[in-house]
Amino acid sequence: MSRFRAAGLGFTPTAALLATGLLLLGCGSAGSTSSAPAPGGSSGSTSSSPSQTSTGGGSGLDTALFPATVGNTWVYNDTLAGHAGGTTSNMITAVTPNSAGEQVTIANRANISGLPTTATTLTYQFNSDGSIQVPYAQVGNSQVTIKLKSGGIVWPSRAILDSGQPHTSTLTVQITLAGHSYTVVAHVTVKGGGTQSVTVPAGTYQATVVDESISEHFAGITLVINVTTWLANGVGPVKSVTSTKAGGVSQIVGTEVLQSFKHG
Repeated sequence: MSRFRAAGLGFTPTAALLATGLLLLGCGSAGSTSSAPAPGGSSGSTSSSPSQTSTGGGSGLDTALFPATVGNTWVYNDTLAGHAGGTTSNMITAVTPNSAGEQVTIANRANISGLPTTATTLTYQFNSDGSIQVPYAQVGNSQVTIKLKSGGIVWPSRAILDSGQPHTSTLTVQITLAGHSYTVVAHVTVKGGGTQSVTVPAGTYQATVVDESISEHFAGITLVINVTTWLANGVGPVKSVTSTKAGGVSQIVGTEVLQSFKHG
């Protein structure tokens, strides 16, 4: 579950498409607020009164691959193409029961050379069927605005991940570039990639692999973005690698590895 940021890209059509894909795959963006679709699959976020917020998390949901407890904190070492390395920290600040399961709020802050350090709020929806709706960001600047109009990205339950059965979805994105608006339809596939031993600064883990792929076409360009995430039991995401393929050229654009994990 990558936290890579799209800041610093020159917004040519190729870069706009790349930024869109990175955002849709759950990547935070400096100064933006990111939220998962509301229960039922709508694109808005859910909210509830403070009295409904759980301080313990869990609530019987299967969260072994991504423990949802207030205070859980992950620190990652990040490497971004075109930028020096740095760190990103994620801390769960609230776990709020709702009709579909739980809404999990994470405070995200990056310390990466050349990128803004403004904190970002990420919101995940942990569903009672074991699936997780991954957050997206809606961002903009003077050159480009990227907005998700409909759809959402879902990590299926652990049983489906273990089976290798793909989960597909379609997203509709509006890109405003140089005063013109474009609608982009993105096709997403999420499936399990088995289990692997992975070694990161925080240790060695036997991890469940999640492969995400998003395919988009914009301004005559087809771009495929792939994100592979390793999830360790009782710890959550320990590694993530993001790569792109456009015009037959593939490259890794970001890598994130766990430096430390602290239970809340």
